[in-house]
Amino acid sequence: MKTIDRRLFMQLAAASGGALLVKPDFAFAGEIDNLSIAWTTDTASWDPNQRLSPDPQTILKMVFDQPIDMTSDLKLAPGLLTDWKLADDAMSMQVTLRDDVTFSDGSKLTADDFRYTFFERIQQGQEIDLAVGFGNVTDIEVLSPTEAVMHFAKPFPIVAQWLSFSASYIVSRAHAEKVGIEGMKTDPVGTGPYVLTEYQRDSRIVLTRRDDYWGELPSAKQITIEIIPDPTARLAALESGTVDIATELSIRDVKRLQQGGAFNAVTNPIARIIYITIREDGVFADRNIRLAAHHAVDKALLSKAFFGGDAVTIDQPTIPGMPSFLPDFHFDHDPDKARELLAASGFGPDNPVTLDFATTNGQFPGDYDIARAVVTMWEKVGIKANLTVITESQWYELNASGKLPAASIFVWENGTGDPELFAGNMFDADLPFATYRTDEVTAMIKPLLREPDYDKRIKGYEAFNRFLIEEGAMIPLLQAIQTIGYRKDIGITPWANGLIRPEAITTT
Repeated sequence: MKTIDRRLFMQLAAASGGALLVKPDFAFAGEIDNLSIAWTTDTASWDPNQRLSPDPQTILKMVFDQPIDMTSDLKLAPGLLTDWKLADDAMSMQVTLRDDVTFSDGSKLTADDFRYTFFERIQQGQEIDLAVGFGNVTDIEVLSPTEAVMHFAKPFPIVAQWLSFSASYIVSRAHAEKVGIEGMKTDPVGTGPYVLTEYQRDSRIVLTRRDDYWGELPSAKQITIEIIPDPTARLAALESGTVDIATELSIRDVKRLQQGGAFNAVTNPIARIIYITIREDGVFADRNIRLAAHHAVDKALLSKAFFGGDAVTIDQPTIPGMPSFLPDFHFDHDPDKARELLAASGFGPDNPVTLDFATTNGQFPGDYDIARAVVTMWEKVGIKANLTVITESQWYELNASGKLPAASIFVWENGTGDPELFAGNMFDADLPFATYRTDEVTAMIKPLLREPDYDKRIKGYEAFNRFLIEEGAMIPLLQAIQTIGYRKDIGITPWANGLIRPEAITTT
């Protein structure tokens, strides 16, 4: 087992022979004095615009708010913006901000803070991931303290989705200019429901509720986040009573909690997909081989073996219920068809086609084991895969240099569910994610990136999704799941983007 924080170890050790006699600090009238959560990783920075990575978003969203919020099923909803209207040509969008919001330092939120966050920080060349989504902004015209107009260099049809996506939190211009970019990393001032009151990097985060918060007050007066990288230690913390909620537990442990009756445990399908990337050249220049590789994979078996059957199998680059998902489109697991296609190209079990196959190990639950299982499935039909382990950073380096293996296991997170942030970004050759690059793909995708008509854009992505699978441009495998264990006397409504929202935690 990995190293556990010494303070936590002492708490667990005190349990000697049984669970700790520690109960959550629940107040009366449905309030909770202190709610403790075992979390996997610390936030890399308290500058909320700095990283797009999904894991710290739950923490950041307790301290900061976004212009546009999302419901639990990823529908857009008012946040700091009460209204937004995209121009017919998608070249501008007028927004209206709430007039009753203050930052945690007491200063009032205005359109000037909106302009600073989504335009000036990027224009100043600050190293923030927010530039990935908003580098297209040419100006934000401030009309009044609560009104502004965003202007774009080219049509930006999903600007509203980006304003609800990872890293899109409004920061205080006055605070940012006072502390500088380095100060932003350690001194958060946001409009969210909590303020940071104690922080031990990679160990402990204590957040205290703001009673002057503009929105609905969460039930927990204080939230303590214990950073515990090891899933076994997170489970131990939950079962001992040290924490009230533990995330990203193993499927085996979730099943045991569900059967035991002392705790609640859920598996939450989230807007994240596991898939196999394909290159368009080399071995996979042959469409027969691309399609054979897909037909050979038994996705239901992968779900059963590594996720207890709870991970939904997918046949397209999106998840059920999201825009552009085709409910009647399926791609069969058919080993005989795979052998037939390989035979048409001169290959088979006795004369296998050979390719290189890369995977991470520990980047997400089950990645290496899934890759090994796929290798076995491919071998049965006549594909011999040489499996190598790489890191996520190596994946990007190899892809940028044109040296990424023919196939690789990859995971894609899209907290909005919009198809542009699924297939659009996956296959846009101008972005660092595309592995299958052809003139035909580019001709299909570029107009979609500029299409202002929502219905036309979604229909276009439906056709694009179908094309990608029928051409063998990728092999979708599974919709990823989030696992959560928690005490019997609280309730949790999970979000489809994987966030644990304080307002969705209640006493029972």
